[in-house]
Amino acid sequence: MHSAYQISEQILKLATCSSLVLSNCQLIPRLPGKGRVLLALEERPEHKGCAMPSPSQIAKKLLPKQVKRFILLNFLGVRRRYDHLRSHPSRRFLEHEILPWLARHQARVLFVGTGPYTWQFERLFRRSRDQYTTIDPESATAVWGARNHIVAPIQQIERFRPKGYFDCIVFNGVFGFGIDDLDSQRETIKVLHEALAPGGLLLVGWNTNLLPDLEALGLFRPYFDDAEGLPWPHRTPFGLPETHVYDFYRKRPQ
Repeated sequence: MHSAYQISEQILKLATCSSLVLSNCQLIPRLPGKGRVLLALEERPEHKGCAMPSPSQIAKKLLPKQVKRFILLNFLGVRRRYDHLRSHPSRRFLEHEILPWLARHQARVLFVGTGPYTWQFERLFRRSRDQYTTIDPESATAVWGARNHIVAPIQQIERFRPKGYFDCIVFNGVFGFGIDDLDSQRETIKVLHEALAPGGLLLVGWNTNLLPDLEALGLFRPYFDDAEGLPWPHRTPFGLPETHVYDFYRKRPQ
C-alpha cells in the first residue's frame, strides 16, 4: 500500500530572520480504506513544556534534510522570499564567478553562515568529502547547511577543526549582521587567521552602509595581506544602489 502525504499550511513557524523550523506535529490516519496518511504538522499546545520529545522533535530528526528543504522551499514559499537576492550583481558574482573558481582551486573551503539562499552552493564542491564545510551558530539553520555542517559560532571553530585546516574561508555578510562592534570584529579576524592554512585565502563580503572600512582601520593588517594573482582585484565593489563589497586577503605568516 502506498502512502500519500498532505502538508498543512502550519507546517513550520518562523524561527529567525533567515530560517524556518518544524512546529509540533502529529500523524492522522485518513478514513479507512483510503490507503493514505495525513501528515498534519501544526502547533499542539499540549506538547508545550513537555519533558518528553514532542512529535515535532521526532519529525525533525527523522525527516531527511533534503525533504525538509523541499517542504520549506516549495510548500511554504521560502524560495520566493529570497529569489530577489539572486538578481543582485554581488550575488551573481558570488554564485557564478567566485564559488565555481574556489571549487576548482581550493581543497578545503569553510562557508560561514547558512540560509535558504546558500544551500545549493555545496553542489559545486565535489572534489572530496571534506572540500566544503559550513558553520552557523543557529541550530535552526542546519537544514541549509552542507553535509559537513557545524552548529557553532565561528569563534569556536577550533573546537571542531584543527588550526590551519582550511585553504579558504568565505565570510560573507557576517560583519554587520551579528558581529557588529570593533572588538568582536578584531577577535573574529584573528580566529579566521588561525583557521586558515599558510597562504590561505579569505573572502570578506561587507556593506559600506553598515560598517566602517575595517581595512582602513587596520584590523586586517596584523594577520592578512591583500590577495594577489586572483581573477579579480583585491577589492571588488558594485555600483549603487548596491553597497556590497568583496575583499580578498591572503594569510600573513606569523
